[in-house]
Amino acid sequence: MNFSKAMRCCVVAPLGIAAAVAMAEQDSEVVSQIAQLKREIASLKGSESQWLSEERAAEIRSIVGDVLADADTRSSLQGSSGTSGYNGGFFLSSTDGNYSMKINVLEQIRWSFNDSEDGTTTTQANGFENKRTRLTFGGSMVDSSWSYQLAYYLGYSNSVETVGANEVSDAFVMKTFECGASLTVGQFKLPFCAEYQLDVGNLQFADYSTVDAIFCAGYGQGIKLGYESEVVRGSICYVNAPFQANQDWTAASPSSEWALVGRVEGKFAGNWSQFEHAQSWRGDSLGVRAGAGLSWNQANPDPSTDPSTDPSTEVAVFTIDTTVNFGGANLAVAYFCSSISDSGSAVVDDASPTGFTIAAGFFVTDDVELVARYETASMDVDLGGAQDFATISAGGNLYLAKNQAKLGVDFGYALDAISPVFSDYAIGNNWVLDTSSDGGQWMIRSQLSFSF
Repeated sequence: MNFSKAMRCCVVAPLGIAAAVAMAEQDSEVVSQIAQLKREIASLKGSESQWLSEERAAEIRSIVGDVLADADTRSSLQGSSGTSGYNGGFFLSSTDGNYSMKINVLEQIRWSFNDSEDGTTTTQANGFENKRTRLTFGGSMVDSSWSYQLAYYLGYSNSVETVGANEVSDAFVMKTFECGASLTVGQFKLPFCAEYQLDVGNLQFADYSTVDAIFCAGYGQGIKLGYESEVVRGSICYVNAPFQANQDWTAASPSSEWALVGRVEGKFAGNWSQFEHAQSWRGDSLGVRAGAGLSWNQANPDPSTDPSTDPSTEVAVFTIDTTVNFGGANLAVAYFCSSISDSGSAVVDDASPTGFTIAAGFFVTDDVELVARYETASMDVDLGGAQDFATISAGGNLYLAKNQAKLGVDFGYALDAISPVFSDYAIGNNWVLDTSSDGGQWMIRSQLSFSF
């Protein structure tokens, strides 16, 4: 054997063995490190899973909280406990309820057909009309004992009331006291007769009766003192004049030397809320009410003329009425009489007009009501030699959502000719002036009414 080769073997062999031993030790250390890393990774996976579970739980709790808050908000939108939403009108309110505003809309669309005769000539008229479009704001201020109302007619066709299109109807502030008394200041509907106290959106017919339009006191500007208890309520007003609204102050103001309008009524059965609408819904309890009203004023003479030749006119109007709700049927009766003093006028000279109305309704189903009305008025012959007025009407209503959405259709027949002294009031019920003294005028009308 070569000596050099032998020496190399002697040197390399131990080195190889040492290297192998070193590599084995390194492999063992790597394996140990890998095992340690595996344990750490496993630990991290466990903690990550726990962390993800906690995060998920927090997210779920947040989602549940949002859902509950949204549900609470939605429920508040349908009740009076929320600060905004709908409850008999769209409303906004402060959290304490001291300040609030409710917004209501009334929209009435009418179609009518009228047939009148003048001897041998027949005149027919038909068409649509935007009868009323009204926007109303109301609510409380300062605290719940203070209330206000502002109503504006965006549109009004053939108005026989004190107000018409593009005019304010109600504009008042009212303070209610714990004893049941109240004080109202501003412009408001005058409390006189039962039918006119109803909002026009809550009537059984398309409009107030013509007789009611003739004798009611309309709107006025002034102050009203009222009182309401469980069985009795009433009010008395001191105003510029009946049938006077949105009037400017002038050197001749007011137009009446004095004007008083008042009403008192007693409830013998039921509750007052039953008489806020003309209908007696099925399921309602028996309701009985009787009332009386007085409108009394003396007009100021024209300041530019001699008082001895232009005396003032004193007018007193009285009404008595009763309403009975049977729960599915109702009956309302009213009588009017008035006295117009000697004014020195050739047209008006101690006239004593009278009027009478009777109306009834009967529900054949929960949503379908049959209605009928008879009305008549007689003017003193000294009042322009006017003829009598008498009409009958009958029809029905389909209530889609009670008075919030309803369709009414009725047929009317005039027993007497519509004379000039009545025609200005009768036009609101789609009666027209008759040029002859013959009766027989008839009409058909239908009306969609929405109140929300």
